[in-house]
Amino acid sequence: MIEIKGITLPVVLIEVKEGGNIEDILEAIRQKFSSKLLEGSYVLIDGKGILKKGDVEKIEKALLEKNIKSVKKLSFEGVEDIKKDRLLVVRRHLRSGQRVEHNGDILVLGDVNKDAQVVATGNIVVMGRLRGIAIAGALGDESAVVVALEMEPQQVRIGRKVAILEDGDRKSPGYPEVARVEEDSIILERV
Repeated sequence: MIEIKGITLPVVLIEVKEGGNIEDILEAIRQKFSSKLLEGSYVLIDGKGILKKGDVEKIEKALLEKNIKSVKKLSFEGVEDIKKDRLLVVRRHLRSGQRVEHNGDILVLGDVNKDAQVVATGNIVVMGRLRGIAIAGALGDESAVVVALEMEPQQVRIGRKVAILEDGDRKSPGYPEVARVEEDSIILERV
């Protein structure tokens, strides 16, 4: 009925293989998550078009009881599929000279220091300070975004657009910001 797969620690995928009563699906999930092994992980829920929005919310509630968080709702009725290997979670700070590349979205749970690089074909989210180089939409996708709690990058590149900041040119205003392409240039906005 359901299958549990590891994607990139600490992210786990719950894939609903076949339809059925939501209570049966919830019971199968509770059994699979009965041990403390996955406690504190993040979960992607892939409903394969079988689950309804309300079903996904019930699953999220059951997971929260086990201290497991849902990071993204994948395909439920009325929403197109998102590939399960799309998200890479980096659970550390990136130091100078380090580089992370991924064919999809990247979530950095830490800082990206000066001269460190994050390269994604999708979006980049930094849950800390972005002081290095962020390249989103690396294959030309200008609809991608770069989000950071503190936006002080050396360079932001989205698709073919580039914004280069001089040293000391940018101080974070103290709130999260998003960089996106608008009218052929990269703009920063408050999140």
